[in-house]
Amino acid sequence: MEPDEFAHRIGWTVSRTGFGARRYRDPRFDQLSLPRRVPEEVS
Repeated sequence: MEPDEFAHRIGWTVSRTGFGARRYRDPRFDQLSLPRRVPEEVS
């Protein structure tokens, strides 16, 4: 199976970036959020 076909089957996006180069991205990374900031305690 070709790598592009495999990536499409599992839901990844494929973008061509240059001469024969490709970038594979799992869209689940877009669902990650930045860690929440922990408020500092004042004692």
